[in-house]
Amino acid sequence: MPMQRRYTLTQYLIEQRRRFPDASGDFNALLLDAALACKAIARSVAFGALDGGPGGAVAETATQVNVQGEQQKPLDVASNAYFTQMTEWGGHLAGMASEEMEQPYQIPAPHQRGKYLLVFDPLDGSSNIDVNV
Repeated sequence: MPMQRRYTLTQYLIEQRRRFPDASGDFNALLLDAALACKAIARSVAFGALDGGPGGAVAETATQVNVQGEQQKPLDVASNAYFTQMTEWGGHLAGMASEEMEQPYQIPAPHQRGKYLLVFDPLDGSSNIDVNV
């Protein structure tokens, strides 16, 4: 059986960009920013208390209630912050919303505004983090 080549996300996006030379590349850049946020969140979850981050606080209490009526844990808040910080500056977004935000978030004035809206759940299943699920 022939081996199928595996692509990284960046390689795949570059290949797709070559197929559509008139595309602006803004969507690809937004995907890479979101992927970077996902990597930061994965690191926080994986290392937990080892690096003193919010993923290690199994006994930490909830801080607030989100728009779904669920208790926000520190890792929820940190994950939302990763997405916000890593995607707002690139000039690709007009705004974003998540279940951890009370209102839609408009990109602040110092940053260029783009044409996309990002809607996300920064850490689905965080209520299971203390049982390592």
